[in-house]
Amino acid sequence: MAQEQMNQAQDKKIELVITTPRGVKFMEKADMVIMRCVDGDLGVLPGHAPVSAALGDGIFRIINDGVEQKLAVFGGIAEIEGNRVNVFSTIAQRPEEIDRERAEADRRLAEATMQEIFETQQIRKLQVLLRHALIRIEVSSHLEEAEYVKHGEHANHEEKNSEEAASQE
Repeated sequence: MAQEQMNQAQDKKIELVITTPRGVKFMEKADMVIMRCVDGDLGVLPGHAPVSAALGDGIFRIINDGVEQKLAVFGGIAEIEGNRVNVFSTIAQRPEEIDRERAEADRRLAEATMQEIFETQQIRKLQVLLRHALIRIEVSSHLEEAEYVKHGEHANHEEKNSEEAASQE
């Protein structure tokens, strides 16, 4: 009887196979898998409706008998049919395969580069703002010059008219 219950429990498990270009990376039965898809997380239980999903970069969680395992999965496709999940990914890494120091160095480099890019973008925005302000200042100064010239010409024109009128008398 106990063996029969164990077999029934195994029948209610998901058969998970993760394949990368280097071959089968992970093969196990699980109670549930949760994967990062391009449009959000997807949880799969035994008997899930058939579906294909595009995977994003994220944590692939495998839950079996109350124990959770995590893999780093970067892109790919998941095909779900009944109690079988086939995952085809470019990269799938177990925790022990990850070089933590390298990942931390990559994180620091990415954050520093993002800050530099942000600062560069801010500088460019400020340069554009400054250039616009200088253009506006120069153009608004032209208005003052134009008014001065206009008033000056108008005054000179009146003086000329007065002189011409006086000479005609």
